[in-house]
Amino acid sequence: MSEPLLLDEHYPASLARLLRTDGFDVVAVSEDPALMGAPDPEVYQSAIDQSRRMVTENVRDFRPLLTLALSNDLPYAPVLFTTSKRHPRSDPLGRLATDFRTWLETDTPRQPEEWL
Repeated sequence: MSEPLLLDEHYPASLARLLRTDGFDVVAVSEDPALMGAPDPEVYQSAIDQSRRMVTENVRDFRPLLTLALSNDLPYAPVLFTTSKRHPRSDPLGRLATDFRTWLETDTPRQPEEWL
């Protein structure tokens, strides 16, 4: 069973829709007017509230949020980090979508922080 994901705002809604057509539970910040442009802590809290893994390239802001929650034994959303070097934003429905599918289909124990 795959893990529900919340894609940060730099991922297009079309990527979430594509993954949903494959049967995965994926939503994008860009699909939710209440989250678009929201501060990162608010987006992260939404992932916690929805029991979703946060997906982002924004290591600088989301890693500290995860670390703070883990170190204080607070509820947290695990995070899946990507990089634009490996997954160019110019082709979100290509290699990135393929790598998401592979990650979602892999049935292995997950860590709070993972990289794609």
